[in-house]
Amino acid sequence: MNQYLSSSSLKAQARGQLLGKYGVTVGAYLLHLLCVIPVTMAVTFVVGSNTLIGTLLSAAGSFLVSLFAGFFLAGQSYIYLKVACNQMPVITDLFHCFQGDTSRVIYIQAVIAGITTVAALPASIAGTFLISSLAAGPLLRGSAESISMPGGSLFLLYVILYLAGTVITVYARLLFSQVYYLMLDFPEYSAPQLLQMSIRLMKGNMGRLFYIQLSFFPLIMLSMLSCGVALLWLLPYMEATAANFYLDLIKKSKSQAAEAAL
Repeated sequence: MNQYLSSSSLKAQARGQLLGKYGVTVGAYLLHLLCVIPVTMAVTFVVGSNTLIGTLLSAAGSFLVSLFAGFFLAGQSYIYLKVACNQMPVITDLFHCFQGDTSRVIYIQAVIAGITTVAALPASIAGTFLISSLAAGPLLRGSAESISMPGGSLFLLYVILYLAGTVITVYARLLFSQVYYLMLDFPEYSAPQLLQMSIRLMKGNMGRLFYIQLSFFPLIMLSMLSCGVALLWLLPYMEATAANFYLDLIKKSKSQAAEAAL
């Protein structure tokens, strides 16, 4: 029976593969941020979220930004697949998925962004009403005490919706975490097929990936001591580990399929 590589083994592979490649990976992350952050800030600046309409428009804007960001996420996957295969990436690999047929990236990212946007929307709406209630209550009733009950109920509703949205988002991101690697490895497959492949590949492996991601949390906290600068080196380490996780998954999946065919 094939055994998956441990978290420590995947990390050790990633550290070795990144030697001599940090210049490219750090540069790619900075370029990624330079391309996406201005667009995100522009949408945030143009679309307010202090009203219900503003919240809905903000969610729609975030969805569109996510579609744009999907091309860079796919490009990052391309970079780290090359790293995990002991190839030398270049910074321009970040734009790899802007070439050729872009419909698969748009479809895949629309599904993922759609799920996460819808999951977060109820909490955003509840938060808007909560802020409006707290702001208007004292003016309308003349007493902070008079809004304690509705404000408290809205706050509880907001917390419940926020936690539910977070669980759905984490679940969806784990479920579709392999889709861009699969897209690059199987160019002949359609976007719906790739999403289904990611679901099948992650069956029984979501907890393992979640554990690997959580294992980086202490390093993330330490990176905060450098005002986040150290993240430029930590994030490539995390991404390279994720790429090795994919290669381990796909290798074992092919081995299991071959054994089943015997």
